[in-house]
Amino acid sequence: MLQLSQEYTLKQLQSYVKDVVKQRGWDKNNDLELFLLFSEEVGELAKAIRYHRGLCPEHGHSGLENLEEEFADVLAYLLDLANYFDIDLTQAFWKKEEKNAKRLWD
Repeated sequence: MLQLSQEYTLKQLQSYVKDVVKQRGWDKNNDLELFLLFSEEVGELAKAIRYHRGLCPEHGHSGLENLEEEFADVLAYLLDLANYFDIDLTQAFWKKEEKNAKRLWD
């Protein structure tokens, strides 16, 4: 069983997801399948936010626990998708932030 620490960095989480995906046999998906699964999770997050905000009166409000679960699912699939393309998300984030810091924002 893989050990997960709440003190993991993004890079360590990405490595953990890579190991979990392999261990659980979820590493058979190609990039399109992974992206579609990721997109489904984003949709579930959108629905959870709508419920949480009371925008679906027939369903009432959902608690933060459901939101947390959907955010976690989106993050896990994002990490898995980045792993598929061998993208270090920490490095990519800071590289993009360097570009953004030089932009003029309206």
